[in-house]
Amino acid sequence: MTISIRKFLLINLLLTMTIVISLTAIGNYYLDKQDIDDHLDVLLSQAGFSFTAIASHDIQHQNWAKLEARLNAVPADEKQYYQRQDWKKIQASLKDSSGQAQKYFQESGENKTRSAGKYRFQIWSPDNQLLLRSENAPSVMLSNGKQGFNDYYYADTHYRVFSNIDPETKLTFVVAESYAERDRLSHHILIDDLYILLLTYPLAGLLIWVVIGRGLSSLERITAALRRRDPHYLKPMSTETVPIEVKPLIVELNGLLKRLHEAIEREKRFASDAAHELRTPLAAIRTQAQVALMVSASPEQQVILQNVILGVDRSTHIVNQLLSMSRLTPDNQQIKDAEPCDLTLIIQDVIAQLKPLADSKDIKLKFQETSEESAAVMSNPAALQILVRNLVDNAIRYTPKDSIVNIILQADKENILFTVADNGPGVPEEFRERIFERFFRMLGNEAPGSGLGLSIVKQIVNLNQAKIIVGYTNLEEKTGLKIQIQFPRK
Repeated sequence: MTISIRKFLLINLLLTMTIVISLTAIGNYYLDKQDIDDHLDVLLSQAGFSFTAIASHDIQHQNWAKLEARLNAVPADEKQYYQRQDWKKIQASLKDSSGQAQKYFQESGENKTRSAGKYRFQIWSPDNQLLLRSENAPSVMLSNGKQGFNDYYYADTHYRVFSNIDPETKLTFVVAESYAERDRLSHHILIDDLYILLLTYPLAGLLIWVVIGRGLSSLERITAALRRRDPHYLKPMSTETVPIEVKPLIVELNGLLKRLHEAIEREKRFASDAAHELRTPLAAIRTQAQVALMVSASPEQQVILQNVILGVDRSTHIVNQLLSMSRLTPDNQQIKDAEPCDLTLIIQDVIAQLKPLADSKDIKLKFQETSEESAAVMSNPAALQILVRNLVDNAIRYTPKDSIVNIILQADKENILFTVADNGPGVPEEFRERIFERFFRMLGNEAPGSGLGLSIVKQIVNLNQAKIIVGYTNLEEKTGLKIQIQFPRK
């Protein structure tokens, strides 16, 4: 399962934000509700004192019915004000807008109208007779008869009440407000906060995504640096601009690169040193066997000595291949000491060297050059000679007697094509990648060899940034091995 650090951080940060903001909103709701209640209590008391100051004036000539009528007309006057002043103008300015927007403002105006008559007014005489009440106030006293604030329940409604007793007239002025109105205000504020949160949530997610991306850019730079690295460049990476959290990873990676470099160097030294140390004793054994073969008269001894010489020659061939491989192991991806090499001359020289081996099996080496253009390749002459020799030598070993090994050289504007085709058993498609592995030999293969020739060929092809194609010589019968090397022109 693929895990994305950016998605993990984004989801968990948004989840954390949601939890924290929700808890904050709940806490703020209760704290704000207390502040709102305190503020509304101040307004309630101011309304009570103002009502007392107005209604207690000239109490003997006070027209209570007229005052009650004017008091009951306040909500209607306020509704008319909102319709005439604010909301008609807003709706007119939005006449080209969607019906949904107009509906919103109409509902907003209605909400404001409904909240306009939220206060309940009562005036009680000293003998507890109701002198005046607002239209929305009940006929019972919404007070315990004491000065100040109190809570009162009536008809399943919870009221916040402020009572003020005029010291001169002894009238009790009651101003009440239902807690439902206060809760509606608190809920409205909470819903507005939630709307703002929902609207800003995508923006918060985008900003978190960008910030996380900036934070992870160092990992992308390290990844790009590793991607551009040469496979043979094993020097440690710099840790100067690496974040503190990533630095331990780079330190461990540098340690791995160091150990890998040391292991490769040990392998190179071992192959080279072992090959050099083995060449001298092998040459001495071959010489001694040849001398013994010359002075030996017994046919049985001559057969044994011939087998010894063949074994020494096979071991010498393996040693030479190991030496070639150790020399070709570079510190970069390109061939060293590259120069223009005439591939035609190299092929002719290799054919001349391997003609005795081909004649011993009555195999004809047929060289065909199908282009008159120059077949010059920018490479190392020794490396190209090893490549051509290994391919032709491999074809001779696997081709049966009285056969032909075709060597073809072609050239076009983009590539130089070098092909070697034999009449051997061929290689099935499932094994065509493995034949380039070191010491790989197919089961049932009785041809002499070390299993290193094609591995060296593949290594030289990679160093020359060329391409290798493997197929059948006879496609219909699926026999014979055809290997083509495509050298790019440079």
